[in-house]
Amino acid sequence: MTFILVIAGLALLVFVHEAGHFLFAKLSKMRVEEFGFGFPPRLFGKKIGKTLYSVNLIPFGGFVKLFGEEKETKSKDAFQNQSFGKRLPVLAAGVFMNFIIGWLLFSIVFMTGAPRHLAIADVSSNSPAAIAGVQSGDVITEASIGDTHLTDPIDATAFIDGVKTNPVSHVTLTVLRGTESHTFSMEKRENPPEGEGALGVGLAEVGFDAQPFFQSLVAGLKEAWGALILIIASLFHLVVGIFTTPGILKEVAGPVGIVFLASQASALGFVYFLELLALISVNLVVINLIPFPALDGGRILFLIIEKIKGSPVSRKLEIAVNGIGFAALLILMVLVTVQDITRFWK
Repeated sequence: MTFILVIAGLALLVFVHEAGHFLFAKLSKMRVEEFGFGFPPRLFGKKIGKTLYSVNLIPFGGFVKLFGEEKETKSKDAFQNQSFGKRLPVLAAGVFMNFIIGWLLFSIVFMTGAPRHLAIADVSSNSPAAIAGVQSGDVITEASIGDTHLTDPIDATAFIDGVKTNPVSHVTLTVLRGTESHTFSMEKRENPPEGEGALGVGLAEVGFDAQPFFQSLVAGLKEAWGALILIIASLFHLVVGIFTTPGILKEVAGPVGIVFLASQASALGFVYFLELLALISVNLVVINLIPFPALDGGRILFLIIEKIKGSPVSRKLEIAVNGIGFAALLILMVLVTVQDITRFWK
C-alpha cells in the first residue's frame, strides 16, 4: 500500500509539471499534438480533438509535444510561430506549477501539523550506540533505562535525564528505521568524550502543532522559497564537489532511491510523506531549469539565444542537441537507478 501511495505521489508531481506546459499552451491557442505521461515506448493512448493523450512505459517523467516543434509549418497554432512572450511562459509553466504544488503541500503540512517524534540526528563513531547498530535517522519509539520506560512520542529532556540520572547502566532502545522496527541494547559510558554523552547520540525533536489556514499559507510559501534557495546552493556545491570530492555522486539518489526515501517518510506519518513530496516538487523546479538539452532550462536557453540573435536557431541543430541530451538523461537515470538498488536493497 505504501509503495502504491509513493508512486501515486510522484506521478502527481509529474502530471502537475506537464499539465502546466499543456494548460499554458492551450491558453495561448497553440496546438498540442501529444500529452504523455512517462517516456516512450507508448503503452496506450486516446486522441481527443487534435491532442493524443498517452501513457508510456517508463513512468519517471512525461512530456508535452507541441505542434511545430519538429517540423517547419506556417500554421498560426504552431509553437515556433508564436512570439517570444508567448513561448517563454509555456516553457516555464512546468516549473511554475511544481513550485505552486510545493507551496500548497508545505501549506497543508503546516495546517495539519506533524506528529512529534524523537529522532537520532547523529551517532558518534565507536560509541555504545554505534557499536550496538543505531544509525542516524532512526526514530526512537521506546527507551528503557532501569525502571524508566519511555514510549513515543518521547520528550528529549526526559530521555536525557533518564540516561544521566538512572544508576542502571543498561539501556535498551527500540527504533523505527524506514518501515522496520529494531531493538538495540547498550551500556552507558561513565566518562564519555567531551560533547558526546553516555550513549554517543545526537537527538532531534521533530514534529509541530497545526497552524491556522492563512498563517499556514504564508509559512508554506516561506518554506517553499527557503527550500528553493537551499536546493540551488546544494546543487552548486554538488557541481563543485564533482571536481574536488571523489565519490560525491554516490550520495545522489535517483527514482528508486526517491521511492525508498518516500516509503521511509510514510512510515513516520502521512504528513511527513507530504513534506517530502513538497521538497521533491521544489527540487523539480531547480533540476528542470538547468540549461541542459532536453530539460526545460535547455529549451529556454535556445529561446533566449534566438531572441538575442534575432533569428531562430537551426531546427536540425536544436533537435539533434535535444536528442543527445535526452539520451544522456536516460543513461544517467539507468546508472543512478543501479546505484540506488545496490545502496538501498543490500
